[in-house]
Amino acid sequence: MLLIEPYFKIGSITITYYALCILTGVVVAFIFLLKEGKKLGISSEDIYLGTLISLPLAIIGARLWYVLFNISSFNSFAEVLGFRNGSFEGLSGLGIQGGVIVVVITLIVFSRKRGISLYRLLDAAMPTILIGQIFGRWGNFFNHELYGPVIQTEWYKNLVHGLFGGQMYISGAERHPVFFYEGTLNLCGVIFMFIIRRKDKKHLLSGDMGGIYLIWYGSVRIFTESLRLNSGVSEPLMMGPIPVSILTSVLFIIGGVTFLIIKRFKGPKEKYYDIIHFIEENIPDAILFDLDGTILNSRLLIDRSFVHTFEHFRPDHQLTDEELDSFFGPTLYQTFSRYSNDEAEIQSMISYYREYNVANHDDVVKLFPGVYDTLEVLHKKGFKLGVVSSKAKALLQHGLELFGIDKFMDVIVSSEDVSEPKPAPDSILYAIDILENKTINDSENEENTNTLENKNLKVLYVGDTLNDIMAAKAANIKSCGVLYIKNPEIMLDAEPDFVINKFNEILRICGV
Repeated sequence: MLLIEPYFKIGSITITYYALCILTGVVVAFIFLLKEGKKLGISSEDIYLGTLISLPLAIIGARLWYVLFNISSFNSFAEVLGFRNGSFEGLSGLGIQGGVIVVVITLIVFSRKRGISLYRLLDAAMPTILIGQIFGRWGNFFNHELYGPVIQTEWYKNLVHGLFGGQMYISGAERHPVFFYEGTLNLCGVIFMFIIRRKDKKHLLSGDMGGIYLIWYGSVRIFTESLRLNSGVSEPLMMGPIPVSILTSVLFIIGGVTFLIIKRFKGPKEKYYDIIHFIEENIPDAILFDLDGTILNSRLLIDRSFVHTFEHFRPDHQLTDEELDSFFGPTLYQTFSRYSNDEAEIQSMISYYREYNVANHDDVVKLFPGVYDTLEVLHKKGFKLGVVSSKAKALLQHGLELFGIDKFMDVIVSSEDVSEPKPAPDSILYAIDILENKTINDSENEENTNTLENKNLKVLYVGDTLNDIMAAKAANIKSCGVLYIKNPEIMLDAEPDFVINKFNEILRICGV
């Protein structure tokens, strides 16, 4: 009778089908996870990092679970690690329940450390875990594992033999293909999850996928484990008269039901559909940035430039920290007008300030951490980017070129381009108008591109001052305030739509 060997060789390299199935499941699940994460506003960076952390931990948990359930088949710790007869033969046995427990714990810790909603992580991860498990079950097929009792019905015996050849002919009899039952039921679970997420807009809450997964998979495992235990295999772990594999599945179900009930009385009551709709409506097409204090860490240079200027023009005036804080945001003209009514002197102060600022700029100014990489990602993803600043055009352009980020910008607006600076919306509206016209022109120049029915872009403005947020609100666009600055509470008084602690957190807002 024809049997498929559990491995194949490429030269001297032995590759097991089990490992190949697991790897395929991981890749397919990860692709779905990226897609689902984007819908829920989880950045690809968080998905990549979370996967890198949780995947090896899940494998360790699954391996330890399998070892516990099959402890009698291991003679040494080396065999637990996959070594037999001095060579590595791979981890041919994994207990998925152990992996699930580890993943859930990892998601809880990861969500707290990264400041991500645990409920959204569960909604994104749990359906994709089922997808990975579907592929993993076929690894059991190649290993002649996860089978049930002898098939008694003749027609079904012939059907199983026709579908799976001799793979289910084990110990002299045709066996129930439990691996296939579980894989098929997992597929039904995935389909059910995706259907309920599309259809139930009224009752489905954020995080419910976690509870649904535990209930579904616990029920499936009770069925499949019952068949497996009737196949004649021994059950090494018992809790009194109850096999631990069955008990764990029951606990999954109880945990899932309890989770769904408790979360409806405690915690956020966000509906899953409302989150998806909110993110779809708020993911921007374009992101505009302030420069100083948002992209460039220029606070030290600005403070020194003002001190240098006042030492020359107002040597008896000692600038306070509060005054220096108030200089961050307004134009130079607005700032120096507070200390002089002489137009000629104001212009002299501006020139003196700029001369010192330019001379010391390159030695003092730095990019905030993560700026270059974040802009590069946003640019590659097709977001329109721009800078709207109260700075003079030449200084603005120089700062962007100095750090090589000018190539990411589709529009640059300086104080010289508009008559009314922030908090007036003029500079932001001017940038949006350029972007919208550019979008239309780009679309018309591309072949086979439909004419845009609505050229209005969804725009996000990112800034660090009160004036930045007020300007964005006046322009009727979404605003984001940065918290990695001195005294962010001043900016927060304007109530931005979003806030970020690190520059790369913009990726989350953009669903990247």
